[in-house]
Amino acid sequence: MRKVNIALAILVLLIGVPWYWLLIDNQPGDAQPKPVTIAQLRALAASLPGPAPSAIERESPAFRRLPGALFAAGTGIKRTQIGVVAYRLTVPGGKPILIDSGLTRRDADEMGMEFYDPQSQARIESALRQAGLVLITHEHLDHQGALVDIGGAVLGEAARLNAGQLPPAPLAATLRWRNGAVPKPRITGTVPLAVAPGVVVIPAPSHTPGSQMIFVRLADGRELLFAGDIATVRRSWSEIRARSRLVGDWLAPEDRGEVYAWLRTIAELKRQAPGLVVVPGHDLPWLNHSVEARLIRRSFGHT
Repeated sequence: MRKVNIALAILVLLIGVPWYWLLIDNQPGDAQPKPVTIAQLRALAASLPGPAPSAIERESPAFRRLPGALFAAGTGIKRTQIGVVAYRLTVPGGKPILIDSGLTRRDADEMGMEFYDPQSQARIESALRQAGLVLITHEHLDHQGALVDIGGAVLGEAARLNAGQLPPAPLAATLRWRNGAVPKPRITGTVPLAVAPGVVVIPAPSHTPGSQMIFVRLADGRELLFAGDIATVRRSWSEIRARSRLVGDWLAPEDRGEVYAWLRTIAELKRQAPGLVVVPGHDLPWLNHSVEARLIRRSFGHT
């Protein structure tokens, strides 16, 4: 019996401890919310003249199913749909605003996507070419890949990127910049910035150096916060759960402390404005089934 107990103890040490550390550990520590308030974001959203966006549409050209704990530590190994999503904001009398750009077929294959819809991606790319403004939540293939592949006028005129989303920033430098054309950063600074009527960019280096969140106040007063991969799924911000250490420390390293600080910031903004719709970076089940997500129409329709 003593040998059995020793063997079990060894198994716990060899398997249980690494399992806990890599997939379950979720200790936010003393990370504090950032000094960003809903009043500040609303004032910035109203600071530029012109019509605010009136509606929001989405496309999801790809997804893969992965264990939930990879993206929200400690939530179990049941697989969930992790979708690639791009958004279009309709602007009355003006050109639309795009948030994120989807990804190419090659990118999808490299990332191991199990589903890819070329028609959906084609609608995104058509919308990118017609956009007056393109914003990216961060510099990963599944968010910025199609934009840099298209390049040209879209990249040079409509896209407003920050320094972390551009070479020589390490992650940005790994993207396939068409013909080597790289624009200059057009979003600078470390504080929230109004970039269009009703649209505010919130610099939030954490998941990646170029990570930013995007606050949108529609013409009818409804408000959304596009969190990007700071909050990959809803449980990321609602339960303050960073990505697992397997992902966040090893596979796609991020600044874990800063991620926790921004997750707490999101939760605080939601407390200040209960009607705020927080849009996670990849939570396809939430987009498909949440009552809040019904504010976002499926498909870009005519582009």
